[in-house]
Amino acid sequence: MARKKNFDPEATLLLAVELFWRKGYANTSLNDLVEHLGINRFSLYSTYGDKKSLYHQALNYYIDNLSTPALAQILAEDAELDDLLNYFKYFAKLQYSQTSGCFVQNAILELSLVDETVSKVGNRLYSLILKAIQNVLANAQQQQQIAADEDIVQISHYLLLQIQGIRVLGKAKQYAVLEDAMKIICLYINNLRS
Repeated sequence: MARKKNFDPEATLLLAVELFWRKGYANTSLNDLVEHLGINRFSLYSTYGDKKSLYHQALNYYIDNLSTPALAQILAEDAELDDLLNYFKYFAKLQYSQTSGCFVQNAILELSLVDETVSKVGNRLYSLILKAIQNVLANAQQQQQIAADEDIVQISHYLLLQIQGIRVLGKAKQYAVLEDAMKIICLYINNLRS
């Protein structure tokens, strides 16, 4: 008969997200995990597998439960340019409280050259963000808010670049630079209007 877990696997996974996000993969030991998660090694291994497997699950949890809900407004069927502007403003403001940067971005910088799963998770996040931005831009074109000849794929790539830069500036606590850059980003998005 299987033993009943005396902890909530999802809540414990969220604790792993927090720890890995703050410390990174290499700087998080098994002892750190056991202590922070409040479970023993047997429970950790039997529920999540090894440290690397737990890390991969944490990255996917982050995308599914933190990144995707944050993109909901610009993924909506009726999303428009004002929603995209609001997302950028929200995202820039978030950097003041999320001082560890983006968990997935941190993972890519730390491990993507040696861990194919991390690269795939990063591509998954980037695809999701691009889909959301392209959704807004396609709606704006359809409603003739932006010119029909604007290349929405190219624009979405540029805006993804800006999102990643916002994260880096926030992590570096370059808030004055971030605020100045946001003025230009908002101006750029507004200037797309035909």
